[in-house]
Amino acid sequence: MPINWFPGHMAKALGDIHHISHADAMIEVVDARAIITSSNIELTQKFNKPKLTIALKKDLANLKSAKNNSHTLIGSIKDKKFKNQIIDKLNEIFFAKKESLKRRGLINPEFHIIVVGLPNVGKSSLINFLSSRNKLVVANRPGVTRNKQLVRINDNYLLYDTPGVLIKKIVQPEDGYKLALIGVIKKEILPLNEVVEWGFTYLSKYYEDSFRKRYNFLAPFDFNNFLNFICLKYQFLSKDLHPNKDRAMEYLYKDWINNFKVNYEEKI
Repeated sequence: MPINWFPGHMAKALGDIHHISHADAMIEVVDARAIITSSNIELTQKFNKPKLTIALKKDLANLKSAKNNSHTLIGSIKDKKFKNQIIDKLNEIFFAKKESLKRRGLINPEFHIIVVGLPNVGKSSLINFLSSRNKLVVANRPGVTRNKQLVRINDNYLLYDTPGVLIKKIVQPEDGYKLALIGVIKKEILPLNEVVEWGFTYLSKYYEDSFRKRYNFLAPFDFNNFLNFICLKYQFLSKDLHPNKDRAMEYLYKDWINNFKVNYEEKI
């Protein structure tokens, strides 16, 4: 069954973005752990000017086979060299236009670039990284940016930060689980037990060695047994010493979002 969201400020943001006609290019920010799933085709396909996709959180992504290409840069704001890669790519995108403007006497033109993406993929963090300033409010949760904000990153480029806009419909349930496990969807939207059980199935299947090593779990894989094991390992117990599986699922959810190196699209 499709999952539908109709948050008011997100729907408004979608309209606002499509009405910024003076933007010279678009940067779409996605999560390197789920590049395809965290992209918003509905948002980008109507923009007919240059587009660049930047996949962040490479440090949390298992990308053995993924490579940067002409349309996508993969990196982390923890890597200072990544800033130069992005600026070089923007210079490449605007090279012909800069040369044309120089011939007309404009030596140092300014270009406005709109930065879009799903909630909590790192748009504001990217802009702060590129500008070397902390002008924009950031937090590791969806829905922090509410209005468009303009930030200069150098003499040529000004970036518009925009509210995260969530796709209106997710047809495949696993896409919703992936987005939940990279922190794009608030955990209140989907049943946490479904998200964690799907994550357990995926991680134990495709990342068995690192999964077992992380939790020192040696028994055959079974979701309920694993939750009981986590409850005992971390003392998630009720007053009468019964396993508190809700606390275990909360812990695993946060651990997988913030610490587990994974690619949710490596196996598709």
